[in-house]
Amino acid sequence: MTEDEAWLAGRGIWKFNADRALAQDEVQIVSTDGLVLAVATITGISKHGDRYALEGELLRGDARVGKPTTTPHRSRNSVAYF
Repeated sequence: MTEDEAWLAGRGIWKFNADRALAQDEVQIVSTDGLVLAVATITGISKHGDRYALEGELLRGDARVGKPTTTPHRSRNSVAYF
């Protein structure tokens, strides 16, 4: 999966706390095995019924891509805030 594909798949549409998401500067799209697939800045959100999608700028080539995340997330919930 490319960074662009990971960003498109991971940015939404999800149920999440819009205020908490907007309080963050960046988002990491992380695989189920804990590898960072993409990193983006958060510029806003868009509403889709009772769900949301992140709006932002993909940081192509970020040094964190391909490495284990520094904030492992073991929950079944697909969204976490750090």
